[in-house]
Amino acid sequence: MQVAEGAKILSWRLKLSNWLSNGILDKYQRQIESTKIKSNQTESELNSLKIQLQQSQLELKRALAQLQINQGFQIELGEKQLQLQQTKTQLQQCQTQLQQKQQQLENYQTQFQQTQSKLINSQDWLQQIQAPIQVVEVKRLPQKDFEALWGFGIGSPLSESKAIAGSILFKGWVLGKKSLAKKVRIIYQGKILIETPVEQPRPAIIQHYPDIPAAANSGFETPFSVTAMGSEAELELQAVLEDESIIPLSLIYLKR
Repeated sequence: MQVAEGAKILSWRLKLSNWLSNGILDKYQRQIESTKIKSNQTESELNSLKIQLQQSQLELKRALAQLQINQGFQIELGEKQLQLQQTKTQLQQCQTQLQQKQQQLENYQTQFQQTQSKLINSQDWLQQIQAPIQVVEVKRLPQKDFEALWGFGIGSPLSESKAIAGSILFKGWVLGKKSLAKKVRIIYQGKILIETPVEQPRPAIIQHYPDIPAAANSGFETPFSVTAMGSEAELELQAVLEDESIIPLSLIYLKR
């Protein structure tokens, strides 16, 4: 009973104080309650922020872990790119070496073909050399100008003789009358194949023409290759005098 009465007395005192203070106590009381509510809200927001902070920290850890993984991938990617560049460089070097080897191979093939062609030509040339050449006829040509020469003679080749090793020895003499005999030439198909000077000593000719000084060295002599000729050939032997006169001497008919 005393406690209840004490509470009533306190309540009346508060009401009296509030009335005397024009409601200031109620105002403070409401402010305290409002502050408590705001404090509770702030505490709730703080707890929410703590939870968000924890989540953010967790996400940050995950992001850092992913970043480390990505950095590892980037390092590996850089290494792969470096390996790729090295592989490209090696590939270019291999391609260059391949081109060089192909060029060498083409050069070797060209050399082989050339060597093979030379071998075939050598074999043909050898066959031509080994094939005997028959001198079918040595035909003296009639002299149209009797003042051109004292005379001439052919000691080789002779009619119905044979030559081996693809060469024929042309040997004889010619003695100019109106002009000295300077050289003898061999004509084949209208072309001059060889020329040889008239300067060889001929003692036998001096006996026939003792009064002519040029008789002492009126001889000519030269080997002549017939390997490049066909199965049959006609050669013409001509004398060339110092006055550039050309005197046909003989026709030589050859056959393989």
